[in-house]
Order: sequence, then C-alpha cells, then structure tokens
Amino acid sequence: MKRKISVILSLLFLFILFWAQWNWKHLSSFPSIISSFYSKEYCSCYFVMQLSEDQCHDFARQWVPISEFKLDKENMSITVKGLGRTNTAKYLSKEYGCTLVTD
Repeated sequence: MKRKISVILSLLFLFILFWAQWNWKHLSSFPSIISSFYSKEYCSCYFVMQLSEDQCHDFARQWVPISEFKLDKENMSITVKGLGRTNTAKYLSKEYGCTLVTD
C-alpha cells in the first residue's frame, strides 16, 4: 500500500513539474499581473470615476495582497508593488483614462 501511494505521488509530482515547465511563460508573468491590475484599476477609479481613496482600494482589491502603494496626486499616477514586481499607471485624460507606464 505504501509503495502504491509513493508511486502515485511521484507520478503526480512529475506531472506537475512537466506542466509547470510547459507553461513557464504564463506562470512567470503572473506576479506582474497583481501590481499592474491594482495600479490600473485604482487609477481608473480615482482619476476617471473620481471616487474616494477607500472606495478605490475596495474596488481594486484582490485575493493576493500588495506590499506597497503610492498615490502621486501631482503627477496623477499610481505605483503599486506586489509579489516583488512594481508597476505604475498614469492618468492620461477623461477620454483615454489610465495606462500602464513602461520603464
């Protein structure tokens, strides 16, 4: 019985390892999604829809928490750090909304 369980667990581990290698491009881009989504959604909420800071934090909140947040009202930009990646969204205009800034 112990041998069957160890074989099944070994096969499952190998399958997960193969799957992760096969989908590495998608898995490696996941950490960036957290901070870019939060910054863009918060920017749109705050500058385009002109809601309060608390409402926009609730609007942009995700299951994975962010580690840093910076609201720059003067430059109309939002910088967010989550899962080790930092992204910035900048307000363009009422018509075009916000866009992610690439460095």
